[in-house]
Amino acid sequence: MVNVIAVASHAGVSPATVSRVLAGRVPVAAATRARVLQSVEQLGYRPNETARSLRAGRGRAVALVTGDIEQGLYAGLAKHVQGEIEGLGLDLLLFNLGHREDRLQHFLERAPSLGLRGIVLASPHVMDMAQLAPAMRAVMRSGVTVLSVSQDLSSFDIASIVHDETGGAAMATEHLLDQDRAPVGFLGRIETSAVGRARFDGYRTALEARGIEVDPDLVWDISKGYRADAGYQAASRAIDTGLRFRSVLAASDELALGGMAAAADRGLAVPQDIAFVGFGGLGWGVFARPAMTTVSLDAYAMALAVGEVFRSGSLPHRQIIPTKLVIRRSSC
Repeated sequence: MVNVIAVASHAGVSPATVSRVLAGRVPVAAATRARVLQSVEQLGYRPNETARSLRAGRGRAVALVTGDIEQGLYAGLAKHVQGEIEGLGLDLLLFNLGHREDRLQHFLERAPSLGLRGIVLASPHVMDMAQLAPAMRAVMRSGVTVLSVSQDLSSFDIASIVHDETGGAAMATEHLLDQDRAPVGFLGRIETSAVGRARFDGYRTALEARGIEVDPDLVWDISKGYRADAGYQAASRAIDTGLRFRSVLAASDELALGGMAAAADRGLAVPQDIAFVGFGGLGWGVFARPAMTTVSLDAYAMALAVGEVFRSGSLPHRQIIPTKLVIRRSSC
């Protein structure tokens, strides 16, 4: 690989002179500059962008750190964030945690040496902030912008751009109650997911506003599962044990899809026997049968807000992105 030393030797100048020519900030004699640029062209030298960024103290890459890239919401978010930051001349790096907090700790420890402009943390998992918050602040002191876009970390002085998870869940629960679909079950990750807890809070708030106590038997915490299969298993157990419920608010579209399949496999009609509402607004929901009612999350609006942070350099303490209830046949 051609380096600065090779260019300097070819041009008959010092490596420092080559660096000054390439940086363009220090005057260099025209003849010397021309000789260096000619050597660069002839040797095919390409500057190391990461090294240049580190020297300048301002990287060109933004890392999107996801809890699970296979979840549809994060794939869509990655696409939109990439479009926004590329428009600013920045690059997107993707780091998947795979539901492991130790990976996040390791990434934060390495982050200051990676030449990053920023870190966009899109992980819903309950985290040990006593350990992670100091690491995040150390990253910020190194000049790297840190944003949380999945859960609200503003109480730890981490700028947060989040959806109105609680409001969206309350809106969905109210819709089911308005459709005379009580009792309403809740299916989602609560113990291990900060986002799941926020959605459960919305469910509970809506029930209590109607004078309905939360029935623990109708709250199915699937903290050990993440996909449609977990929804299928939880709904199957509830139906098979004879629990009485007429609707389910699922904390993701995938969980709702699994629950709908469990009902259908047991000869129950959706929504006549059990209505379902998902969460996320994934594009395939309209093609489920029946088409899935969902709380839609606006990944594009979130990406615009992320882009504005890197465009303006201004960090929000907390910014809330509204959610929208998209009503389809699965709930009415």
